[in-house]
Amino acid sequence: MEQKADHIMERETPTTLHALRKDSQTEILGHFSPDEQQDIQHKQQILSSLAYFIGKDFQIPVELNKPGAGWHWDFGKNIIRIDPQDLLKKDMDYLRFVISHEGGHRRVSRTEDIPTETWRQPGFSFMMNAIEDPRTNNFVAEAYPRFRDQMDIAYQEDLDFEGKAKEKAHDELGYTPRFMQAGFEYIRQWYRETQGEELGALSEDLPEEVKTVVKKTLESARDSWLRYPSKQEADDSEELTRKYANVSYEINRDEVWPEFQKLVEEDMQDQEMQEFMKDMQDDGEGEGQQGLPQELSDSLTEDEQKELEEAIENAQQGNQAGQEGTGQPRAIDLDSLSEGLKQKIKDYIDSLPEDVKRELAEKAQQALQDFEREVNEEFEGKLSDNPEKLAQRGETTESQKRESRQDSEDESEAENRPEQTADQKRFKDLIEKALLGDENTYEEYRRDVLPLIDTLESDLREIFVARRSQKWQTGYKSGKRIDIKRRMQEKALGISAVESRAWQKREIPQEKDYAISLLVDLSGSMQGQKIRETFKAAVVLAEVLNRLSINTEILGFNDRLYEYQPFGHDMGREVREHMGGMLQEVNSEAARYNDDGWAVQQASERLARQKATEKFLFVLSDGLPEESSVHSGSQYELGRTVNQIMESTDQKLIGLGIGPGTDHVGRYYPNSVANIGVREMSDKLADIIREVVANYDTF
Repeated sequence: MEQKADHIMERETPTTLHALRKDSQTEILGHFSPDEQQDIQHKQQILSSLAYFIGKDFQIPVELNKPGAGWHWDFGKNIIRIDPQDLLKKDMDYLRFVISHEGGHRRVSRTEDIPTETWRQPGFSFMMNAIEDPRTNNFVAEAYPRFRDQMDIAYQEDLDFEGKAKEKAHDELGYTPRFMQAGFEYIRQWYRETQGEELGALSEDLPEEVKTVVKKTLESARDSWLRYPSKQEADDSEELTRKYANVSYEINRDEVWPEFQKLVEEDMQDQEMQEFMKDMQDDGEGEGQQGLPQELSDSLTEDEQKELEEAIENAQQGNQAGQEGTGQPRAIDLDSLSEGLKQKIKDYIDSLPEDVKRELAEKAQQALQDFEREVNEEFEGKLSDNPEKLAQRGETTESQKRESRQDSEDESEAENRPEQTADQKRFKDLIEKALLGDENTYEEYRRDVLPLIDTLESDLREIFVARRSQKWQTGYKSGKRIDIKRRMQEKALGISAVESRAWQKREIPQEKDYAISLLVDLSGSMQGQKIRETFKAAVVLAEVLNRLSINTEILGFNDRLYEYQPFGHDMGREVREHMGGMLQEVNSEAARYNDDGWAVQQASERLARQKATEKFLFVLSDGLPEESSVHSGSQYELGRTVNQIMESTDQKLIGLGIGPGTDHVGRYYPNSVANIGVREMSDKLADIIREVVANYDTF
């Protein structure tokens, strides 16, 4: 019934929306003279046709935005909004390119498979946008050659965006983030390539650490922005378009991001220093001095103290002159400080208590993310969706549905519903507290093992990167680049350039190769420290595998199966909330039993339905099978189940014995590790996973 109602609403809504939009468009046009209105509407019609043509989405209305509000795609309503001021001021070639670029994003940019947690890492989305924009431009220029010249014109006109972004950074952060400089350098290098110049001649004004990262990653970035479908492929197959996008993303994630992230970490240190000095200003406000801690002051020379005081004074003067009333002090110009002074401030911050450092780190991360979000909104292709917006839309939709159902319930039942008793209210509050506690529990444990998560992610990335297909195929008469070694061999054989088959083309992306299932024993014998440490290990693996976009399933068992993260589901708030309840299941009535054979069989059947070529099933248990009456019988005998999986499937099954006295896992699982110390569970399991995945055949 609900689906039918939604369907009817979808049919009826457009008429109403059309009337509202028409009124809105008339109001916007009212800001302009009759001649300007005619010019705007004429150009709007041309750009609408281009958006439909390039984007292949004939359902997208192209409407006027508020003057000066820029260009963007309204994700919820699927509307392109264009700035009428640009229609009047900008050259038509520029406007054609911008709308073609937006249409290109609609055509080839796909982010559905990027985990939200990955996207939200500081600096990651900027890196993605800095490479995705060239990728989209390449598609548009190749698929529609007539727009190549317009691309050149538009890029020349947009070169000042970098300068504006740096100015914004100086005002808000007090320095130019290194990761932002690297991202703009990728775009500059891409543009050099479009002009027939060789890549590699980096901008002289880049800091050395930025040059180092760009040099290491430039070939990978180039590989990524060349991974786009042909026009025919984009026309024929949404699945193939998505595969190309995923391969591009995986190159960025596996080859560019590990180096790029180093710049983000250095920027984070600068931002922590900025946050520290903001707090220092606040502490000294009204006291006639800058609140400089005595210990820090004692470590500075007289010149360094004067240097710091001048920087703080300049920031305060700038705040009074240009930012009065904002409530926020102007950022101190960190670029004006000497390296020696900055190092002493960083050393002092390192000496602060852990809780103070953690607070500074949180403030720094938030400030850097807020700035990145502001720049991305101007910089990213507005038709290029991203995981955060997808998640927000999904959460909004579900929230709206819940609110709608709740409103309906309130209206229909409020008069007849009896007032809650005190006991009922206490019970309701207890349930809500318990549910919230599950989510908070997960976050508490995740914070505790975060360093281990980061380390394991870095280690496993090197292993899993091999799952992507080879980058290029050689043997073509034309292509994107030439195989130098093969061409030299051809020359030695007297093969002319016309007859040469030394050109390379991109391979069609292949499916991801890995699927991993984690099955956790939740029987009563796991109570106490065992389940707490095992839960930490589960958190580490869940976070790392999801960050790496490995298809992952997390299950628990006693005499029933608990589904925490099914295959194909992102690691979101709901999954974490469910996993937080794992700690309580060992105390339930069902925890009297340990139905290993049945549970392993169920997990194996679920894993078998995945298309991956490499399938791993990890079973974490501390005890011998203790079958319930529901799952008894020879068909559920653990040894028999394990043998069937090993002999009749392509799954790699590993048993992990938790705690001392678990030698019995070796009797049931040919591939196993027993007696894993409870206190070292998180570290040990991380090592085991790393070794098993890399060297299973010799395990």
